[in-house]
Amino acid sequence: MKISAFIFSILFFMSCNSQSKKVSEETLKAKSQKLLTEFNAESKITSADYDTLIDLNYDNIKDFVIGYYGQSGTGIKNKIRVYLYDLKRHNYILNEQLSELSNPTFYIDQKKITEFYIGNGGGRGSKLEWINRKWVVTKKFEVDENEIKTVWKITYPLTKKTEYIARPYKMIPTKDILETNVKE
Repeated sequence: MKISAFIFSILFFMSCNSQSKKVSEETLKAKSQKLLTEFNAESKITSADYDTLIDLNYDNIKDFVIGYYGQSGTGIKNKIRVYLYDLKRHNYILNEQLSELSNPTFYIDQKKITEFYIGNGGGRGSKLEWINRKWVVTKKFEVDENEIKTVWKITYPLTKKTEYIARPYKMIPTKDILETNVKE
């Protein structure tokens, strides 16, 4: 009797847990529209350029991304605000790590994101990869404009490797420095 009660409770828990993973598209859209309205109301200068539902943490539930154009700086300033869906709270929660990204390119099938900001005089960028159920920076670069010779410093945090590449100064990194689909 105790064993059958135990098995029943395990099966009940598993079914409840799997049911909680099913979040309707209508629910996600309603919650995301509320966030979009709040985003547009909070800033007198910036409003959303786009918004999209996309699964950024590979849990089969679409997360919410708001894209907008940043107001300060001299480089390309495509910015995002990212909300990941939290099953326990049944709501979107701001993800500060991904919301800090500039000029992001999402390679969802490859489980990577690249981002950069290069203005007049210098910049930086990084590649994040989905490792052990979280976004991890696996490559970073820094560049300072130099009239004589511009050197791009590339570091790989996981291996602690550093390399230097001499390339002309550009507002968008070349593919060998950082893959991106951002265009001028």
